[in-house]
Amino acid sequence: MIPAAETSRNAMDPAAEAGGHAVFIETYGCAFNAADGEAMAGVLQRAGHRVVSDPSAADVIIVNTCTVKDRTYLNFEKRFRRLKAAALAGEGPRLVVAGCIPKAYERSDLLAGVAALGPDAIGRVDEVVEQAMRGGAPHVLRGERQRGAPRERLPTARRNPLVEILPIASGCLSACSFCQTRLARGRLRSFRPSDLVEKARRGIDEGVREIWITSQDVGAYGREAGYTLTGLVGRIAELPGDFRIRLGMTSPQWVSADLEAWLDLLDHPRLFRFLHIPVQSGADGVLRAMRRENTVAEFEAVCEAMLARHPDLALMTDLIVGFPTETEADFAETLALVERVPFAAVNRSRFSARPGTAAARLTGLPGAVVTERSSRLNVAVRVTTRRWHERLVGRRERVLTFESDPAGRRTLAHSGAWRPVVLPGVRAVGEWLEVEYVGAADFHLKGRPVTI
Repeated sequence: MIPAAETSRNAMDPAAEAGGHAVFIETYGCAFNAADGEAMAGVLQRAGHRVVSDPSAADVIIVNTCTVKDRTYLNFEKRFRRLKAAALAGEGPRLVVAGCIPKAYERSDLLAGVAALGPDAIGRVDEVVEQAMRGGAPHVLRGERQRGAPRERLPTARRNPLVEILPIASGCLSACSFCQTRLARGRLRSFRPSDLVEKARRGIDEGVREIWITSQDVGAYGREAGYTLTGLVGRIAELPGDFRIRLGMTSPQWVSADLEAWLDLLDHPRLFRFLHIPVQSGADGVLRAMRRENTVAEFEAVCEAMLARHPDLALMTDLIVGFPTETEADFAETLALVERVPFAAVNRSRFSARPGTAAARLTGLPGAVVTERSSRLNVAVRVTTRRWHERLVGRRERVLTFESDPAGRRTLAHSGAWRPVVLPGVRAVGEWLEVEYVGAADFHLKGRPVTI
């Protein structure tokens, strides 16, 4: 869960507090969902409503949902049922459910009696809020109707004024057997490059220091419309300003298909030396059952080419443990892959059967087996990622501060490879610092500012 309300510095200005309904936005899940939350906040503010940071002060709570993982869904469901009961009894704020769940669970009774807003209709969030306040429970789920404004032109109220989360497409071209993305977001629809470049330019003009390129699969961008990701990002990278670009998750097959262009793109000094490329399993048999569109060898070939050209690249991947067809031998291949490839970060998930997916029809593995494999994978990942971070100790680099922690007397920054760097003391955010790496942990670096 992204715990804070989706607000920018301006969202809580006194002028923004006057008039309209008070709305709290509670976001779960990925960067794309966070961007949807920021867009809903922008639309609501434009309509004269107030986006508040305290749910107890809200007339309406929007729960911006994710359905990728079972744990995330269960966290949502527990809180949702409590909020729904209070809303229906007239003892709590009105409730609107947004994000991936409204379409993925369209035929269930989960959303009965509450307002629901599909991900293709977030530009109409003000209508839904107003109807909910009148006692209605509209379900606005379908169509790209954003009242004349495409998704990429909606106003944004940034939660972090230093970060422009830039969704470049919605939906997916793949059909992985374990994933609900196509159910929740539909087929790929890429946004127009000119609108995206303009949105990035406005963000830079407003002080943004990081631009996060995001979608359900950034590498698929433009393949249904004749655009290219490398062309889009290249245009954004040439905008004037002092900023860096982080590429979001891309499936391996898209990098393989355009490898030289990707290698060239990561040469640009404005790009973080970071690539999130999920493999999901180290066994080809499991990948086939998952309906993945690459083999382990193809994935490793991409990693090897990237690291040969960019030795300081931070590779991040995703792994699912306990897929129903996974044998002990398959899992051993996953462990071996983690040992072979120098990952800087690994998202690990235990398989959870998502309703409506092909994998949900398979017989699951015993829970004890999945738990034991998950523990072994965690150990292997920590060894690999700590090794990656430790090799940087002693180096110097320019980093960007993005969060201060007065209670802990520390500041967090991002390295050139988009790795977290912990610095002593409280410093201003949005500041570029020259640091020396003096220590490493499993998933971050420890830095010390140096005087130039």
